[in-house]
Amino acid sequence: MSAKTPAAEPVLSVVIPTRERADTLAHTLASALDQADGDFEVVVSDNASQDGTADVVQSASDARLRYLNTGRRLSMCDNYEFALDHSRGRYVVIIGDDDAVIPGALDYLVARLRQQVEPAVHMWPLHVYDWPVGKQKARVSHLASQSPGRTVLLKDKARWVVRMGGWRYYQLPSPYHSAVPRSILDAIRSRTGRVFHSTQPDVFTALAIPAFADYAIDIGRSVTMNGRSARSNGMGFVARSAQSNIDRFIKEYRDYRFHPTLSEALSPRANMIPDAVLIAKDMFPELYGDVKFGYDAMLAYVARLRFASHSEILYKARHIRKRHPFSIAAFLRYSAVHEAAAVRRRILDSTSSTTELHRDVPANIYEFVRRVRDTDPLPPAAVTW
Repeated sequence: MSAKTPAAEPVLSVVIPTRERADTLAHTLASALDQADGDFEVVVSDNASQDGTADVVQSASDARLRYLNTGRRLSMCDNYEFALDHSRGRYVVIIGDDDAVIPGALDYLVARLRQQVEPAVHMWPLHVYDWPVGKQKARVSHLASQSPGRTVLLKDKARWVVRMGGWRYYQLPSPYHSAVPRSILDAIRSRTGRVFHSTQPDVFTALAIPAFADYAIDIGRSVTMNGRSARSNGMGFVARSAQSNIDRFIKEYRDYRFHPTLSEALSPRANMIPDAVLIAKDMFPELYGDVKFGYDAMLAYVARLRFASHSEILYKARHIRKRHPFSIAAFLRYSAVHEAAAVRRRILDSTSSTTELHRDVPANIYEFVRRVRDTDPLPPAAVTW
């Protein structure tokens, strides 16, 4: 086996589900393969693309790279499941086809995973890069703080997310931008029949993993970067013009039914995150059975994401109450908290936007993560946990 040929059971699988984004995928692959280690695989799961995706993968020509094709169009969750079933690593991390890996960061991560005596979830701070969209140039939306690392207790944090109607689910690790032991993913499948449920596989697994893991290791240094491009769901969270992407992919679930306590008076966009949280809550009563789901907090979070306006929610209060309790006073209190948090985030991002990394941002994510590597090199992967 050469230095860059993974073992039959590599330490890590980097899974990239993709569908007709060959233009961004090329840069994602270049970043994932810009590593010295050979003990990982990159699995591209092509969801029946018609845009030359297979040619992009073939042109990469790397022994660590594996290409799969679903053969027919699947929902996002089904493509995730298909890709996971065909991966071989002891740990799994999923990234999007417009995301990136910091060059050398998998060397750092794999070295840590090799030294880990007991399998444990590994997570890291996540930068956010916005691809050029229309006349808008590429920009850095968020630079995450780097730290010495820490242990994150998952169960209490997950229960808090449920009480807050789904807010800050992204602070819990999921296979999306975290390295999760396959044993935990197998436990979820054994318990529920499959790993990914709902229309939001990252949200569901973020709430499912704490049922099988008490803690995660936050290594404190970024390994992957979240990219948001014109056709990505991530951009739909920040740009109204991109929310049609979300509507389109929800329709691909065909006759999907959201959780029965969620009101059909609001759009599917408004229900998709709460639905994933509620499904996990129902599936793992030993962790969430005594936790009251925060419907008022949920609606405030939905309004913050601009999936429904405050006025629309208030106008439809009577219809909403047919499915679950709704206190207007509590909704307005939570909304004030969310608006204050949004203002705080804008201030923090604006005060940090004067760094060198924010200037003349490259038009593709691979060039940007190379700059990140050169600006803030990773330390040796000494494990002290």
